[in-house]
Amino acid sequence: MNRTGPHRLADLKWFALTAVTVGFLAVIPLIWNRRFYFQDDSENGAFGVWYHIGQSLLAGKIPVLNPSVWSSGNYLAEGQWGTWNPLIMLIGVAAYLCSNAVVFMTVLKVLMLMLAGTGVYLLARSYKTAPPLAYVAGFAVTLNGFTMYFDAPSWVTGLLVWALVPYFWVALRRLTQHSANPLPAFLVGYLIVTVGYLQGTFAIGFVLLAVGIDSLIRRRWPEALRVVGVGVALVLVAITVFLPGVLTASVTNRAVSIMGNDGMMSVDLGGLLSSTIATGYPQVASWWWTGPTATAPVVYVAWFLPVLLFVDWRKAMANRSHVRDLTIVMGLALAYVLLPTILGPLRYPVRFMPYLALTLIVLTVVALSRAAIRHPGRKRLVAASLFIVAAVYLSWAQLPPHYLALFAAGAIAIGGLAAIWWLIRRADAVPSAAWTSVAAVVVAGSLVLTAAQHYDTHSSPLSMNNVPADTSIPQGVLAGIDGDVIVVGDPVDYQSDPAAWRETLMANTWYLSPAAVQNRYQLIGFSQYNATMCLQYLGGTCPGLLTTLFETRDATGMQLVDQLSIDNIQILKVSFENEQSATDSGTGTETENETVTWDTPPEGWSLVEDTGLTVVWSRDEPVGPAGGVVWTSEGTSVETLSQTDTSVTMKVLSVASEGGTVALSRLAWPGYSAERATLTAAPVDGFLLGLDIPQSSEGEIVTVTFQPPGWAIELTAWLTAMGGILIWTILVVIGHLRRRSNRTAA
Repeated sequence: MNRTGPHRLADLKWFALTAVTVGFLAVIPLIWNRRFYFQDDSENGAFGVWYHIGQSLLAGKIPVLNPSVWSSGNYLAEGQWGTWNPLIMLIGVAAYLCSNAVVFMTVLKVLMLMLAGTGVYLLARSYKTAPPLAYVAGFAVTLNGFTMYFDAPSWVTGLLVWALVPYFWVALRRLTQHSANPLPAFLVGYLIVTVGYLQGTFAIGFVLLAVGIDSLIRRRWPEALRVVGVGVALVLVAITVFLPGVLTASVTNRAVSIMGNDGMMSVDLGGLLSSTIATGYPQVASWWWTGPTATAPVVYVAWFLPVLLFVDWRKAMANRSHVRDLTIVMGLALAYVLLPTILGPLRYPVRFMPYLALTLIVLTVVALSRAAIRHPGRKRLVAASLFIVAAVYLSWAQLPPHYLALFAAGAIAIGGLAAIWWLIRRADAVPSAAWTSVAAVVVAGSLVLTAAQHYDTHSSPLSMNNVPADTSIPQGVLAGIDGDVIVVGDPVDYQSDPAAWRETLMANTWYLSPAAVQNRYQLIGFSQYNATMCLQYLGGTCPGLLTTLFETRDATGMQLVDQLSIDNIQILKVSFENEQSATDSGTGTETENETVTWDTPPEGWSLVEDTGLTVVWSRDEPVGPAGGVVWTSEGTSVETLSQTDTSVTMKVLSVASEGGTVALSRLAWPGYSAERATLTAAPVDGFLLGLDIPQSSEGEIVTVTFQPPGWAIELTAWLTAMGGILIWTILVVIGHLRRRSNRTAA
């Protein structure tokens, strides 16, 4: 890539064309679905997170812990808040300032796809691939099925890290081939790790391993040491990002230590063999559809992969050392995709399909560029066509009624392969003369297949709740309601009714509301608390919670609603209507139906708002936000002196002779510590943070503080990584300047 003059200009043109082509292909889904890039976790999770990050940063605050959000309020343990990531912070500020969530997310994701495409172009060029074929790799990789139907519409953190991995790979290869400066590779790797999406961290781990092994095999010991140095620095960053979640896992819904295969979101070899069919629905089971067959082309990679049959494999194998790292990463990606579906907290190995697609596509264009047969015979075209026919057959056998879309995709692929075969065959001297024409054929075929694919499959099979695009709508929900709020009912019951979103919200969309609502997205969840509150992952609750809130708890003798410092309850009428229907049909419980009503507040509460679809109860005498002292044992009393999200300071007024216990309205997350008191051996009532106060502390000041568990280790690891890379970079720059000075003097 160290080229000058016309070669460099040609590279820039193909690089820019890659970005333009990716952007054009990325808007095709919008013809059929304007909200294509704003589905499932993007609308329920990511946008609300980014909005809150931007809001907090502009207020001079970095989100760490929010007691009023309870089970979703431990941001560092959740990991994917990007607390250490400047790029996520920039995205957060932009999200907060944007007035239309759909437009913002669409533009952002198209830019991410363009970033991925240009990164893959650079990666392919680093293997001396002809620019037109590197261009093919760049735009084709963004069309793989998992990226297009899962990561791009929904799992945007997965899309972001995947888009950055090619740049890390290129930078690491340059570190071993051209430059001793570790800063570019470290900075890109840092951005990937600090997103907090584990698959991205695995991906750069695979790249580090592959490039390191390649350097060792070549006996390039200094280069291998550079790879190790960058790897150690990124491991230290990973400790900073992921250790809080690991040390918090014991109390969360992610406290899973089993290894097994429940069949969910797994890929079989038949699906992989049909990955050249753009409209093929593979055998992938999931919660988002019924039956064993996916409702989107989840494992589609690229229709032109059979061009590998136009390659001279003896010549390709002679040059295999040039792509050793690429083949290692491809093998590791394939192994990951075929993993069991449950490995402790890891789920859905199919999430790694974009990385397998990336390596397969790059390896294909590299092989074609470096070892294409000058005049491929007709038998090779027949073999390539038979490969497509077999893929069509496997896809048809999986879902016979889908035959028209499958046959059309297969016919287009065979026609495209025939055109590529003809162009290579007719090249006068070397096939490189045909690469521009080949690129034109591939982009034309991909354009037709992409349009056909999205005509056949309009949207992601993941959920779409149609939350408001206009951010002013959620900003007005429960405006003017002071104090903490719990929502009783499940907003999913409204079935995406636009009228409902003017009265209530769901999951992380609540971050746009000025109200302190705790029903947020449950990425990890405090397991005992969620069980008590029947709190679901999108923030919905069961109607029975309305009764539970006003029941007396054995541990404290208080009502649950008082333990939680809740001042307001929003009740979703539709959930109670559904409960009534279930009871009437014999599938519900009569006791719940008799005790749970939405129209009669208990003593001390008033119905302050009835908007048709929802009602709001409020305390007659508010108790204030969560986080403070809510209960003391007999003979013990305290006075709260100050309270923040991460600390409470209190004066002990009296303590029983045998000591006393204090409970705070905040979850007992690992990471709390106390001065002049000790944390209770078990949380009060299963989840409340509790303090054992000795009699000797009477009249003293007790301070409770929160730091992420392992904070000293995490901060030391981060500082070591940053300091080590900084020193290394400075030494490299000084050495470069000295050599330059010596050359000038000579």
